[in-house]
Amino acid sequence: MLNAGLIVSKKAREIIGDEILKEVFEEAKLSYVAEMGDYIIDDVKNNELKALLVVSENGRERWMEDIDQKLGISPLAILIIPPTWFKDKSKKYVFTLLMAYSLRIELMDLAYRVQPTATSSVSRRSLLKLKTYEYKPYPALFDEVHAEREINRAIESCPQGLIVKAPEGPSVGYPERCSVCGYCSASSYLGYLEIPTATTDQVVSFINVIVRYYEDKQAALLFTDSIIDEVPEGIFPFLMPCTAGVHDSFVLASYAAGITPIVHVSSKCGSRDIALKRLDELPSHFPGTSFTISKAKDDEELKRTLLSIKLTQLSRSEIPLDVILQRSRRRALLIWSIEEMSKKVKLNEDDVVPEVYNVEVDPNKCVLCGVCVRACQMLVPELKGNNTLELSYNIPYCIGSQRCVRNCPEKAVVVTGFAKISDLKKKVVNKAEVAKCRFCGKPLGSEKIKTKVDTLLIQYGFAGTAQYTDVCNECKQKILTKIWLEKLLSGKK
Repeated sequence: MLNAGLIVSKKAREIIGDEILKEVFEEAKLSYVAEMGDYIIDDVKNNELKALLVVSENGRERWMEDIDQKLGISPLAILIIPPTWFKDKSKKYVFTLLMAYSLRIELMDLAYRVQPTATSSVSRRSLLKLKTYEYKPYPALFDEVHAEREINRAIESCPQGLIVKAPEGPSVGYPERCSVCGYCSASSYLGYLEIPTATTDQVVSFINVIVRYYEDKQAALLFTDSIIDEVPEGIFPFLMPCTAGVHDSFVLASYAAGITPIVHVSSKCGSRDIALKRLDELPSHFPGTSFTISKAKDDEELKRTLLSIKLTQLSRSEIPLDVILQRSRRRALLIWSIEEMSKKVKLNEDDVVPEVYNVEVDPNKCVLCGVCVRACQMLVPELKGNNTLELSYNIPYCIGSQRCVRNCPEKAVVVTGFAKISDLKKKVVNKAEVAKCRFCGKPLGSEKIKTKVDTLLIQYGFAGTAQYTDVCNECKQKILTKIWLEKLLSGKK
């Protein structure tokens, strides 16, 4: 977490009040809180701040223009929100929204993995300040990822073809040309390619703050790419560079936590076409329920939505942080959402879950050789057992790579399409007795694969060899050595 501070304009301080500012400072464990003034630069430097939340009616202030040169703070690690969001609101709402953004900026560490790019336009003013570069919140890799399907998805999804394959996973090959729409991140299964100013960690933290501090009131989480002048009480805006970066798991997790999600594409969005495409791809409802996901395609539609939306009355649930610490990340968040919602309402188990794939295995063809287990990068299939071998598939984590299908020597595996809610479980797809060495009892593999090998050996004229398929290598070596010695001794006689 970054060393973060909160800076407010005089007007913002009057609206929010010193009492709430003090409470947020203490609760969020901020390093600094102050009203804007000439001393800010020195204070920020002395407190060694690396992230700032600024509440100001003026937007980006003059002193922020060369803050990266003076203080080494990335401009991407500065969030600016208007004081109008807090005007005429309850103390609980003001405190919650300010807390949500304060904790969010502490999670801006990914912004420091983004490198400055050559500026698209050079002005006289920028040249005088030696500014020939700019910072873009282009997607950055959260951690190494080697899942082939995940990497290919990111590469194929970029509308400009800018994603390339690197040793650690996908990355933006030409950051200066990136439109920072975030579509590559939103289209992913696991979410390793993150928008640095709107990461999975930040979304989960934002949701949990609303659950924790606004617990007895209805609330909505508004994903938006623009600063709206005014928002009604209970609507919590989550600013993003572009809502093309909203992942399915974000909206489902919001609903499961008891907060109504709204996704808004502003009329001025710079990547409007791809944002609208992503809006259409997002689920229209929470799987298995009638709870709709509100989508506003422009500013006018958002106004109508905010006036007419019915907020959910579901009980609140915090998202456990260990969910997104799993290797499957956003997939784990999506599965948590469905499991959590099933505790609150009865789900229609015939409803499908987009981007989660179902796998069927023909037990008459499968010999439990374990090739699918070794081929799957998501660890979906599992083979285990002592006297009886069981092959199971953990369907919720299947991303449809079909590596098990391509590698199965018996052609026994088929990906049938998106999974239904009833399929979201670990299921045993085949089982067989374990073949053991007839001399020492050492496990050799499934009886099915032994029978298959016996058949092939006889078919190709190796019937003599077939009599040894129920013997382990060590015992087989002893037998062959004995036969060799007997032949050697009989030859000497």
